[in-house]
Amino acid sequence: MNIIFSFILAYLLGAIPSGFILGKLQNIDIREHGSKNIGATNTFRVLGPMPGIISLLFDIAKGFFAVYFARMLLFGFAGTILQPLLALTGLLAIMGHVFSIFLKFKGGKGVATGAGVFLNILPIPSLAALIIFIITLIISRYVSLASILAIVSFFIIELILNLPEFNEFTYLIFSFIIMILILVRHKENIKRLKQGNENKLNL
Repeated sequence: MNIIFSFILAYLLGAIPSGFILGKLQNIDIREHGSKNIGATNTFRVLGPMPGIISLLFDIAKGFFAVYFARMLLFGFAGTILQPLLALTGLLAIMGHVFSIFLKFKGGKGVATGAGVFLNILPIPSLAALIIFIITLIISRYVSLASILAIVSFFIIELILNLPEFNEFTYLIFSFIIMILILVRHKENIKRLKQGNENKLNL
C-alpha cells in the first residue's frame, strides 16, 4: 500500500503547475503567451523574474520532496529493492510535470522537476550538472542549451561514477531515460538552436 501511495503522491506533486497557477493569480494564462510552456523559463519571460524564480524553486522542490516522501514511506526496504522504487517515484514526479492531470495531461519539459529528483537521489552528479548549467547559461543565455548540456553531462558523470561495478545500475538507466525524455521535449529548441533563432534569456 505504501508503494502505491508513494507513486500516486509523486505524480500528483509533479503535476502541480506552478507557472500556470502564478499566471492565474495575475489573470494571465501563461499557455497563451511566450513559448506557451508552463515551465519556469516561460514564467520568467511572461510574468517577470520573481514569479519565474518562484516557479523554478517550486518545480525543483516538488521533484525533491516526491522522492523524500517516498523514502519515508518505503523505509525498511533493502537497497536493491529501494533503488528501482525511488527511480519509479522520481519518474512519476517528472511525468506528472510533463503530463499534468490538472492541465489535460499537458505540461512543461521536466528539467527543474528532474533536477529536484536527482538532487535527492544522486546529489554529486546533480551538483556537477548544475555548475555546467549555470556556466552555459551565463555564457550563451540559452536556457535550452544549458538544460541539454546539463542533462547530458549528468548522464556521463553518473556513467563514470558507476564504473566498473555499476552499483547504481538502476539509477544509471533511470538517468538515461530522463535524458532521452528531456532531449525529446527540447526537439524544437534544438532545431531553433541550429537555425540560430532560439530565444535568449534576458538576465
